[in-house]
Amino acid sequence: MFKRVLYPTDFSDCAGAAVPYLRKLKGAGTAEIVVVHVIDLRHAAFAETVSWFGESIKQYEMELFNNLTQDAQRRIDEVCRRLGRDFTVRGIVESGVPFKTIIDVARREKATLIVLGSHGASNIAEMLMGSVSEKVVRKSPVPCLVVKR
Repeated sequence: MFKRVLYPTDFSDCAGAAVPYLRKLKGAGTAEIVVVHVIDLRHAAFAETVSWFGESIKQYEMELFNNLTQDAQRRIDEVCRRLGRDFTVRGIVESGVPFKTIIDVARREKATLIVLGSHGASNIAEMLMGSVSEKVVRKSPVPCLVVKR
């Protein structure tokens, strides 16, 4: 039933709490897990707002983005390694608005289920802006399993 599962992670403890549930899906016929991390460009990109600093800020922004991407890829690879004992696993690092990107990846990857944590790394930001998981659940084209912390 849930052959290909999308597992969005921000590497928080709550996102990690979803891993045991992913493992239990093996018995429900899950064969593949796609792990995705989204670099939130709304927080990473700031050169537009401080363009009067000139090219040095744009260079710094590019270096920051590259460092974030490399760190995320390293962490995704570790998650894939741990899950790879039980499933075929692929890792993806994307950038954009997290809930929109997660929905786009779910469609593109033809996910049959999304498994995600109920809260991300920044509870304060989620209270002010609305949680990523809540938006994913509302807009998802497939069923979602939300794991509480």
